[in-house]
Amino acid sequence: MVITFPVTIFHKTLTSSIAMLLICATLAAPSTSASTALWKETETAKHQLSITVARGKWGQTTILDIHRLLVSVASEFHSYAGFNRARDIDIRVVPRNGSPRVLYERGTDGSYVIHLTARDDRWYQYAYQFAHELCHIYSNFDHKERDKHGSVSIKNQWFEESLCEAAAVHTLKRLALSWEHNPPTRSWIGYSQIFANYADYLLRQPHRQLPESLSLIDWYQKHHQVLRANPYLREKNEQVATRMLRIFEQNPQFWSAIGYLNQNPASAGRSFADYLADWQKAAPAQQKMLPTKIMALFGINTDNTYIASVHRGSLLREQGSLSPKPQQTR
Repeated sequence: MVITFPVTIFHKTLTSSIAMLLICATLAAPSTSASTALWKETETAKHQLSITVARGKWGQTTILDIHRLLVSVASEFHSYAGFNRARDIDIRVVPRNGSPRVLYERGTDGSYVIHLTARDDRWYQYAYQFAHELCHIYSNFDHKERDKHGSVSIKNQWFEESLCEAAAVHTLKRLALSWEHNPPTRSWIGYSQIFANYADYLLRQPHRQLPESLSLIDWYQKHHQVLRANPYLREKNEQVATRMLRIFEQNPQFWSAIGYLNQNPASAGRSFADYLADWQKAAPAQQKMLPTKIMALFGINTDNTYIASVHRGSLLREQGSLSPKPQQTR
């Protein structure tokens, strides 16, 4: 899904000259790709994440600028989400129409393939879309049990979508802070405010706001069946994301816990309570606080029982279905 916001927002915070510089087209993309390894770390193992930007119809911009932007997003996300994968991660980013997504099927070289729909020099869209898909990779989206037909349960995918929506908005806010004093290039001086404005624009959308009097316990009681049947109900994903975002804004270090989501391949097909309990169990002691807080948001005790008696029955008997062989997560 591509979300734009009015160009007039730019002019509220930037001078006319800077705004025109950011909106106007730059040089056309060259016919080569750009690739960089971002980091290697830890004493016990060397883990590397690299990003390659494929040539294609990116519009009026350059592949080098797109790559520079994606590296900045990944570095920002990594600064609080950490990197606990036991192997190198290679990401190939490709321009496509439709919806942004990361494919379940790897590239021929074993790389993750991310489709982005952002074009030209709308860096706020690249950042928003790429952070969402990067969150899926960090949260082990492809580490799920399949049946003999290659199908993966989608019963809890709605939660991962909500989590990654929160990651995308949070990353926009963090980029606004880091770029204010240290943009990747001098030509992007002043762009930090656009990241901030875009995050605010998203969060102000009426459909993202739940009444303060409505708890996620009651919200989930009402919507759990449709969520577990269709994980891509964007308005509902975004409502949950807005609530969870409060946790991360107060405790950005909690993002490091997403690396332990989906650790158990069988979790995807279990009840939502079991899914979160598996996450909490997989997380080491210092990362258990996030799943514990999210369990509380949905009225689930740490002993995997629902706090509210209204949940007993329908929620503990949650049933779901298997999706067709998965092609991507959005």
